[in-house]
Amino acid sequence: MPIIFTPARIIFTVICLLCTSAALAFFIIMQEKEQDGHWPWPVNGVLINQYSQAAQVWDDDHRFYTVPAHTRSGDELDVDHAFEPASGRWCKIGPHTVTLKTDGYFKNCPCFALDAGRACIQF
Repeated sequence: MPIIFTPARIIFTVICLLCTSAALAFFIIMQEKEQDGHWPWPVNGVLINQYSQAAQVWDDDHRFYTVPAHTRSGDELDVDHAFEPASGRWCKIGPHTVTLKTDGYFKNCPCFALDAGRACIQF
């Protein structure tokens, strides 16, 4: 008996293919993170610097560099950790977007580390 492709069956097939593709992409990204300990593009960390001075940041590939005042880190570089000038702490950003506010404190920091390149502090 021939298979009849109704609009509902076509939509269901497309949805299944999209879900499978998304699951595969997630698996590949997680494998990359597992292998070298940092998130690959396009899930890089991003810093929005609203502070009056350049923000010190760190990533696995480029080590220490700065994000100028009143700018945003670009997509070409990953921000793994950023220094919070008001407290002297390092924020481990991961795949998130973090804002360094005008008062020198972070908004949306997922967790803090003891130093650049270190894991989050667990309490």
